[in-house]
Amino acid sequence: MNKFNSMKVNTKFIILASLIMIVAFSILIAWNLHSLKRQSEIAGTLKTEQAGNIYVKENTKLLQTVVTSFGNLASDSASDLVAGDVERDRILRSLTNMMNNNPSLSVAFTAWEPDAYDEDAAYAVDPIYGAAGGRFALLSVRYEDGKMETIPFIGFEQDAAYSQAKATRQTVVTDPYDVSQDPEVPFLISTIAIPVLNDQGEFLGVVGASFVLNELQKGAEAYQPLGGYVTLLTGSGTYIANPKQPELVGQPAAFAKEYPEIFADVQQGKFIQEVNGEVRVFVPLQITEDSSWYAQTIIPKATIMKSYTDSRNMSIIVSIASLILLGAAIWFLTSLIITRPINRMVTAIKALANGDFTQTVPVTSKDEFGLMAADLNEASATLRGMLKQTAEIGQTVKLTSEDLKESAEQTSLAAQLISESIEHVATSMNGQSDEAVKAANMMEEMTTGVRQIAASSSAMSKSAENVIKQTEQGDQLVQSTAGQMNAVYGSMQQSGDAMKRLGERSREIEGFIGLIASISSQTNILALNASIEAARAGEQGKGFAVVATEIRNLAEQTRKATEQVQAGIEEIALETRHAVQLMDTTASEVEKGVGSVAQSGALFETIMQEMREVGAQAHNVSTAVEQMAVGAEQVADTVALVSDVARKSTEETVHVAAASEEQQATMQEISASATHLSSQIQDLMDRVVKFKL
Repeated sequence: MNKFNSMKVNTKFIILASLIMIVAFSILIAWNLHSLKRQSEIAGTLKTEQAGNIYVKENTKLLQTVVTSFGNLASDSASDLVAGDVERDRILRSLTNMMNNNPSLSVAFTAWEPDAYDEDAAYAVDPIYGAAGGRFALLSVRYEDGKMETIPFIGFEQDAAYSQAKATRQTVVTDPYDVSQDPEVPFLISTIAIPVLNDQGEFLGVVGASFVLNELQKGAEAYQPLGGYVTLLTGSGTYIANPKQPELVGQPAAFAKEYPEIFADVQQGKFIQEVNGEVRVFVPLQITEDSSWYAQTIIPKATIMKSYTDSRNMSIIVSIASLILLGAAIWFLTSLIITRPINRMVTAIKALANGDFTQTVPVTSKDEFGLMAADLNEASATLRGMLKQTAEIGQTVKLTSEDLKESAEQTSLAAQLISESIEHVATSMNGQSDEAVKAANMMEEMTTGVRQIAASSSAMSKSAENVIKQTEQGDQLVQSTAGQMNAVYGSMQQSGDAMKRLGERSREIEGFIGLIASISSQTNILALNASIEAARAGEQGKGFAVVATEIRNLAEQTRKATEQVQAGIEEIALETRHAVQLMDTTASEVEKGVGSVAQSGALFETIMQEMREVGAQAHNVSTAVEQMAVGAEQVADTVALVSDVARKSTEETVHVAAASEEQQATMQEISASATHLSSQIQDLMDRVVKFKL
């Protein structure tokens, strides 16, 4: 089957057409041969039957002549007897004449019942009749040398022919029997006995004859119709003549024993039969109304069917020659009508397969091939238009991917700037935290000094100068602390401004992310349209469909990455807002610390004034010192809180920097995807360029 499928169309057509013609010719020839065979069989059977009829006619004439002659003799004898004209010599003369007229007769006889013809006593001493007591019974015998003699018919009552004719009142024809004295040389005869009846149907006697059957055997041996032979059978199936098997002649019912079914069919009237490749036709040889022999003509069926065989062979030769001529004609017409248009179509389709869509098939007819060529040209034009449109869409997608790549690079650059800003903020926050630690340390020192002042307040009056000096030093420290607190407050304001700018940058990044999401959505739509166009293009659009699917997948990945980046930016914005709130809280606390330091400065001025009045207000100094110690502790706590807030702000800033770095990495992935998309589009454009449009 695979070998047949790989054949060319004209070869397949010729093979199938040849098979159809062979089958058609075979059916036609078989039908004609069947009819011819039937006609040959009928014609052969008729010829066989005619051959049998010829043989029957040759022998029927002899037998029927004998039957007619002796029948007339019996009728005349009965009439003479009625008329009283009886004369034995007349009957004897008639028998002698019949013997002379029929050389095949060996004996002619007559035998009567006692006194049935005349008075038997009158012939009691007659030389011929006396032997039988004067009965009218004699034989006219022909010897082998041709001489004839009349002799008495002694013992005729025991003769089978006489007894059967007397019993049946009908003509009797006996089966052949051998009367030869030499077993090696049979001498067959058959007897015909015709009864003589009066008007009342009473049996009076018989007349008849015995004739030699050897002549029939010789005639059968000489007669060879259509290359076959004939045999002669009695009504009981005994061979009278058989040139092929002469040893069976005269044997009782030899044929009936050899072919019982055939003989039974013959007796039922089936005279044409076929046995072992031979056609046997039986022709009845009517001797009397109730007795018949059968001439069997046997001819080989091959001889009968010779004309059929010759016609069959001639038909086969003519059919083969006709098939060869028809095959040549079909091959020529197939090459002219089918192969050439197919070759043109194949050439155009190969050009299409090689990407050349400029080729067209010339339409030279309006048959199926012409319609196919027109449809192929139309399909080529449609594909050419679709490929052009695909090229345009690919160019558009390429430009879009390049824009996406540029946007991704800008977004990555913005993320890098944000990361650098956050790093600066983190550095500032680290410095702020260090300053807060220093302020806390200074506040601890101040607290220690105040405690020392409180401890030595009892001796203040004794060392006023020292107290004043120390008070001046404390005022200087307070002024220095106030300056430092102002610096911290300024740093906190700068940190707040930086965090606000970070929030604005986050919102700008969200805008960029929205732009990227829009570009990804447009890319997805373009990829979907490209897939639809590729599906319309059929087999030629499968490659572009794969590319469109890759573009759609990249757009989907871009969308997911954008969503992840947007989620990270939202977290950064949330953390930034939280950091701004913390910076605002820290600024408020630092402002409070500044106020406390200012109060401490005012208190030191009061101490300076009071110290001038040390002597009068010593007890007030002790109280003021205690209050100053309490305020110093509060200032220390405030500075510690500022330091903790600065530390937390630094940690949050580090988190923001890490998120910014993650955003930058994501944007780099988007840029790489855009680059891959651009590469895929370029590959698609390279493939489309191969087509000649």
